[in-house]
Amino acid sequence: MSDNKKLKVFLIEDAQRIRSVLIEVLQQTGNIEVIGFADSEKEALFQLRSIEWDVAIVDIGLREGSGLAVLSGLKNDGRQYGSRLVFTSNPSNALKTRTMSLGAEGFFDKSREMDSLVGYIQALVH
Repeated sequence: MSDNKKLKVFLIEDAQRIRSVLIEVLQQTGNIEVIGFADSEKEALFQLRSIEWDVAIVDIGLREGSGLAVLSGLKNDGRQYGSRLVFTSNPSNALKTRTMSLGAEGFFDKSREMDSLVGYIQALVH
């Protein structure tokens, strides 16, 4: 990725506090730009299908709907999309397997893997 191009990240997260922390941490790097967020399945799918993005961070539990339905909707579109990373507070192996089958490239536990999530995204920049 060139020095002047920023990686475009879209957040699908209904917890305002977690969104704020993620935005702050991601934008500290200088070459990552958080371009928006959604807190429901319907809004997430609308936005992700309407804008250009490189990475979507997907929470499973949303205000309305679920992150699983977002992943499924994107997979079923038959279009090429950016990387989809799951960031959840329910990090079971069964859920990880399910999200990966729906096109997620990474699976991170909110309670202990925020640094890993950010590191994964930073590696995509380079």
